Amino acid sequence: MIARLNRGPACSALAISLASLPLALPSMAYAQDSAQPEAEQPAASGSGDIIVTAQRREQRLQDVPVAISAFGSEAIEARQAVQISDLIAHSPNSQVNYPFGEGGPPNFVIRGISSTDYSANQSKPIAIYIDEGIRGLSTFETMPLYDVERVEVLRGPQGTLYGKNATGGAVNIVTKKPGFSTEGYVTGSYGNFNRVRLQGALQVPLVDDVLAVRIAALYVHDTGVLKNVTPGLGDLDQTDVFSFRGALQFEPADNFEATLRFNHVRSGGRNYAPFAGNIDFNDPAILFPGNNLSNLPGSDRDGLGFFETATNHTPERTIRSNGFNLIMNWDASDALRLTSVTTYDWGKWVDIGDDDGLVIEADDPIFTYGKDMKQFVQDLRLATSFDGPFNVQAGLLYTYDSVNAGFSYSLLTDPGCGAVCTFGFTPTGTGFIQSNDFDQKRKSYAAYLRGDFEITDTLSVYGGVRFSRDKIAVSNFNAFLGDTEDAQAVPTISGYSDRRTFNNTSFEVGANWKPVEDVLLYASMREGYRSGAVNAQAFSDASEITFAPPETARTYEVGFKSTLLNRALTINGSLFQTDYNNQQVVVTEAGGLFPLRSISGARVRGFEGDITARPIDRVTLGVGVGVLDPKYSDDATVTGTSGVDVSGNQISNAAKFSLNLSGDFVLAEINDDTVDLNLDGTYTSRVFYDIAETANVSQPGYWVANARLAYNAERFSVGAGVKNLFNEKYFTYGLGLRFAGLDYLIRGTPRTYSVDATIRF
Repeated sequence: MIARLNRGPACSALAISLASLPLALPSMAYAQDSAQPEAEQPAASGSGDIIVTAQRREQRLQDVPVAISAFGSEAIEARQAVQISDLIAHSPNSQVNYPFGEGGPPNFVIRGISSTDYSANQSKPIAIYIDEGIRGLSTFETMPLYDVERVEVLRGPQGTLYGKNATGGAVNIVTKKPGFSTEGYVTGSYGNFNRVRLQGALQVPLVDDVLAVRIAALYVHDTGVLKNVTPGLGDLDQTDVFSFRGALQFEPADNFEATLRFNHVRSGGRNYAPFAGNIDFNDPAILFPGNNLSNLPGSDRDGLGFFETATNHTPERTIRSNGFNLIMNWDASDALRLTSVTTYDWGKWVDIGDDDGLVIEADDPIFTYGKDMKQFVQDLRLATSFDGPFNVQAGLLYTYDSVNAGFSYSLLTDPGCGAVCTFGFTPTGTGFIQSNDFDQKRKSYAAYLRGDFEITDTLSVYGGVRFSRDKIAVSNFNAFLGDTEDAQAVPTISGYSDRRTFNNTSFEVGANWKPVEDVLLYASMREGYRSGAVNAQAFSDASEITFAPPETARTYEVGFKSTLLNRALTINGSLFQTDYNNQQVVVTEAGGLFPLRSISGARVRGFEGDITARPIDRVTLGVGVGVLDPKYSDDATVTGTSGVDVSGNQISNAAKFSLNLSGDFVLAEINDDTVDLNLDGTYTSRVFYDIAETANVSQPGYWVANARLAYNAERFSVGAGVKNLFNEKYFTYGLGLRFAGLDYLIRGTPRTYSVDATIRF
């Protein structure tokens, strides 16, 4: 939003060529914290005062006919959130996990829709926007939360306005842009596991009301939250993150503004530590029976606690990403706005993990990488705001990304395996390795148009359409099988290349009715689209380099939003059904392969609602509920050779029930200072991490509770907080490795506590 909209004539031809605004996504649940687009916006007295831009234009939150949750800077600070998982669970029917540990790429689950493929070349079905630029590769989604204006979560397909890879919804992170006053802050915290967090920002005007700069930085380091009893290797699931952001704000005229940002993220350390579960190396399902591994020391978890591990290998993560983001807005007239969003990112992701988490090497290690990663996005948008009943939005989008990606797996490499593990490569071999490497390039073109028509002052309708064309090419695809002891390799794929083009047309229609000022009723049909994708885990033959077809979702939804009792009570809810086709999934197949496949059909029915109540001035209470019936169709089929029957099964990663509770209390007021208590808790019902509903790789329902007490003054604040208050033991991800005699599980974070202090100037 341009802070001073009418200061002069059109700015320049450059502004015309790059213009049109997707300001942000929207918001709903954490109404008390308001996702305020502008710092100068007054604090809301109730949820109806919150201004959002979910539909690419400024609207009161309660006037937006979309299921949204928003978390403003106050909510982020109150909960000392550093990663997005600290917030997302408080959006109904929403979860997020980190398969590669904190600091790695997040995996979102919204209304039962998520990704099961964590290859470096893939995009996910929840679109991630950072400062209005979509991120299409996992490395560029690794965005720690600091100096953030708001985080917005849109639930349900968003294909028309937000484009591809928004099958299940979209997440928008909006960082703070520079203002024309001098200000800043510094925050420091220390907690168990020797966790140190330093964060700060400084804003300075360079030319009064014309040019300003803001710089911000974050550093987080701990020694690891999972104890490693193996001497000399250090504790695991370690966080080691440094990020820096610089931004320039340029406003040479009342009708033009430009915001230029540079972002740097570095994440490293001893990353995730898998939990080896249900170990049975004598299981007849093991790929190589008779390997004698069950008799070796370290072949089970005897004597280890839940948050302990014993490994022979130190995992390591390296993520580096840099990027520029330029947003320009030009008001060509009082009723016409043009916006340009230009984003360019580059970086790499290398992850070396101990795949079994044991002292022996039953299935170890796994090497995942994405090198020479690049992404370019150019988005041009036009929006009208006529006084009449009809307004339109239109846009053009071009994206390009490229990556050199690959995998390397080692199997049964422990010397105790003996002769059965030579596999005929060499007489001295102790196992084998399968490895691949390839280049991927993607180009996407899209155009969209949406129109809104006011039939009466209380009744309106809308419709929209988006056409997308995606081109994917793989080249230099090479793979080999080899011995782990003697460097002998057998090439299996050499220099293979292939390409595909995918087209999609997504629609949306809806109607909105306001029978009274503070009540909105709405009905809609929305579609979402995830581009087709190449199988990154081909090792044995070029025929494995298959392309999964595009993933699509169509959601029918009815909902309401209401603000009651002089805005002391907000109640919102919705009912929906999603028809979900060609879900892209990773499936365990013979030989220990995990190729990308697709499932023909699924259906998700659900309800979600949230209530925010302010019974007295010093108390704000919140409840969010999500109920799902996420099922694969009775006639659903899986491509490939897995032989898995998924008919009627619960969709992988989807929880049937979720509940979030929050309470914000002002315990005392001392002049203008306050003593604040923030409590919250989330419940997630059973989740199956595979498509076969395997109990061994599932997580029963569990609670996670957090608390923070703080003294807040104008210039400083001090606080103390606890996350996972009751030290709940739970898994966030699972994978069946029965061919190797175990199951692979990723643990949630144990209880952490810290003290913090902030100085503002």
